[in-house]
Amino acid sequence: MKIPDIPEPLKKYGALALVVLVGLLLLLWPRGADPPPANTSDPAGETFDLAAMEQRLAQTLSAISGAGRVEVMLTLKTDMEVVVVQDTDTRSRREAEGGAVNSWDDERKAKTVLAGAAPVVQKRIYPVFQGALIVCDGAGDAKVHTAVLEAVSALTGLRADAVTVAKRKE
Repeated sequence: MKIPDIPEPLKKYGALALVVLVGLLLLLWPRGADPPPANTSDPAGETFDLAAMEQRLAQTLSAISGAGRVEVMLTLKTDMEVVVVQDTDTRSRREAEGGAVNSWDDERKAKTVLAGAAPVVQKRIYPVFQGALIVCDGAGDAKVHTAVLEAVSALTGLRADAVTVAKRKE
């Protein structure tokens, strides 16, 4: 039995053809499920805790030279809001009943888009502060008073007239 001769193009491009074939096989090879994206679908993944914010702000302000012990009270104008992705389906009531379609009969049905079991978060609207009261030992010193006032304004976005800095009673 005679072995047939290998055609010239196959001799020349055989290695390249083999690499392409292996690449195609790897592309078609079944994979496991892709991991879910990190923290994009969990509306409870990021929350706002007012008490923790007050405590962290008090700790930061107490590091200001001369401030001493600091207590912070913040008030909110708005609370945190989580907006989830909605898929809206517009269809006519008459169309649903088998009748003619009229634009004034449209009704919208919204369904929350889910990734796994959790809704997909479109955006988070963080709280807006309304005012702040800071009570500290060193508020009687003008430099400390100004430093604390400017720090609170910078960290909360409040104007100076919405922040009160008071000296702690002896």
